Amino acid sequence: MKKLFSILFALLLTAGMLSGCGGDDTAADADDTTTSGEETAESGAEISGDIMIYTSAEDAFISEVCAMFNEKYPEANAQYYRSGTEEVVSKIMAEKMTNSLQVDLIMVSDAPTFESLKANDLLQPYDSPELDNIYTEFVDPEHYYYGTFPAAMGIVYNTNLVTEAPTSWLDLLSEDAKANTVMPNPLYSGTAANALMELTRAEGLGWDYYQGLYDNEVMVVNGNGGVINSVAAGENAYGIVCDSNALAAAASGSPLAFVYPKEGVPATADPIGITTATDNLTTAQAFLDFMLSEDVQTLGRELIGKAPIRKGMENPDGSLAVEDRVNLVTDAKVLFEAREQEKEQFSEMFGF
Repeated sequence: MKKLFSILFALLLTAGMLSGCGGDDTAADADDTTTSGEETAESGAEISGDIMIYTSAEDAFISEVCAMFNEKYPEANAQYYRSGTEEVVSKIMAEKMTNSLQVDLIMVSDAPTFESLKANDLLQPYDSPELDNIYTEFVDPEHYYYGTFPAAMGIVYNTNLVTEAPTSWLDLLSEDAKANTVMPNPLYSGTAANALMELTRAEGLGWDYYQGLYDNEVMVVNGNGGVINSVAAGENAYGIVCDSNALAAAASGSPLAFVYPKEGVPATADPIGITTATDNLTTAQAFLDFMLSEDVQTLGRELIGKAPIRKGMENPDGSLAVEDRVNLVTDAKVLFEAREQEKEQFSEMFGF
């Protein structure tokens, strides 16, 4: 019944939640981004026409990416629909059921979601020329999707309210953290769903940890943004959140600090993939390549505190490099197969 509700809800959302942006500059080669031109070197097809991206990325970021892409390729028009990962997927599945898919690319938070999309024949493989320039740990071996910004879930805290920084996930079960911690909802947020599945598999944590959070009166909000707002305002002293959200808010002056807990951090990379529904493959491929380019990777780092997937680039201040943190990464296919059951278990535990 919950799945049916999600589908119906997504259909109602469809009409009013589309955003777009345009621009005017010379087009560039999708297969060689260092060369100007209106056609791809390999196929001779123009990078032009409309493409639609469904995403859970921050609105300020994806709107700027679309504007930059449309400026680079003036005959193209990249547009986007943005919501939480779970609502994005519900929208896609609702459109698939009615044979009305409108999406060319999908960019949401976690690999298990993309395994679900693969299983539903919604993605097609693509060998990006940017492969040699990026860390491939977050790239699907079959190239159906590519990580764009490696991220980690950890603990954010209000520096005005907390004198001793937490070091462990278990610190959120303390008396000091009781009714004083906020987390994103795994039923809405893809990063939160991934964190749920990784932390319940982590040694010394498991489902007992989530029961402990519930017993310690953790507050649950929809997404990472709600966590940041709550902790920055002092409504809660602690939060479970994505590192980029916390670091970007701290850089803008919020009284926040971020911790990578010693037990390890659930790692995701905001994957992007091209759908089987696209009727503008050349431009969709150009957009995927553009997401991996130095310009967009720099934008993500400077605008929203994202760690670049591209080799040789600096990380945001306060961010640990991928190789310097303990990453909790389970095979995406394993998490995909367990995802719905574990979300249902969370729903029952927390009364949703």
